[in-house]
Amino acid sequence: MTNMEAQRVINCLEDAMERMNILSYLPESHAQSQLLSALEDAGAQQAHEALRSAWQLEEGYRTLVSRPRAAGGIISKAKQSASESAKKDLVVQLHQVVRNTCRQLKKNPLAMSALLSTADDRSADVLGFIEYFRDLTFMVHRKLSTTVEEESQSKTRMHELSERERSAEDERTALEQTLEVQRGERETELSGLDRQLTKLRSELHDITQSNQMEMDSIRSQMKERMEGAETDHLGANKKLQDRSDALSQELSTESEKHREYEASLRKKKEKRETDLAEHIRKYDTDMAQKEKDMKELMVLMQTEEKELAELEEYFTQVDANAQTRENEERVLAEFKRRVAAAQEVLDRSATLFQAALRGRNARAEQKKNAGGKKKKKGKKKK
Repeated sequence: MTNMEAQRVINCLEDAMERMNILSYLPESHAQSQLLSALEDAGAQQAHEALRSAWQLEEGYRTLVSRPRAAGGIISKAKQSASESAKKDLVVQLHQVVRNTCRQLKKNPLAMSALLSTADDRSADVLGFIEYFRDLTFMVHRKLSTTVEEESQSKTRMHELSERERSAEDERTALEQTLEVQRGERETELSGLDRQLTKLRSELHDITQSNQMEMDSIRSQMKERMEGAETDHLGANKKLQDRSDALSQELSTESEKHREYEASLRKKKEKRETDLAEHIRKYDTDMAQKEKDMKELMVLMQTEEKELAELEEYFTQVDANAQTRENEERVLAEFKRRVAAAQEVLDRSATLFQAALRGRNARAEQKKNAGGKKKKKGKKKK
């Protein structure tokens, strides 16, 4: 099967699945008045007519099927064949009407909403059939979309899983046997622990009895000690009461002395407070005067800061001018030095040039003088 053919089969199954899902919401014919009125209100006239025709055909098919059973007699072959032919025609018509009904409900959202709003709970048989058909669609889709190589791999994987399951079953059997052995050992150990627990309980009972006897002895000793301590406490309490009375008397005497001392200290305190108030008032007056002086000094400081800023700006300009003058004088001195050096070079060059010119003139003059003497000597020989 080609990929296109497989896709066609899947599409057919999905379309059939969708139609069966729609048909599962359709009620029985005795409830047709509520759904039909809802379809009329929604304006789905074609779906209304198709659904009415389907229910009419269903009623006719039920009547045709139940008629021979109601008669209960022997039916002739001609009548039976006519009945079978009529049933087949009704079934064909019913199939066509049901397809038309599904088509009208699918293409009209209002009709589908009316169907879902008036639908009752679907039966368990219908839901089970739809679930089985969905599983069948899934299996066919997986079967058609699986290649030969994938199917071979799936079989190999299933074989491996079966072998793994078999080995796991063997391992489980071995573990169960090991568990039985360990359970027996555990029961033996538990029986030994039970015997040890019984022995410990008997020892605990003996220790409890001995502790009870010791507790009774301790209680009797504690009672005697409590009685002696009570007697000692009464004597000590009387001594402490006498000491408390003496201390109370001493406290009253000391309180009187302290009261007089406190009165004298209070007088000194009031005098010191008066002196302190006078000092504070004088301090406030002095601080007010100092604050006034400080404000005047602040004003003077601000004025002098302004003057200082102006003077700093002036002297900064003066320093800048002096620096500029020094730079100019340095540049001028350098220029004069270079001019003097150039003049010296020119003078030296002029001197050398004049010396060379004088030498040349002297040589020319000497050469000229030497030529004249030779001519004169030659004339004399002739």
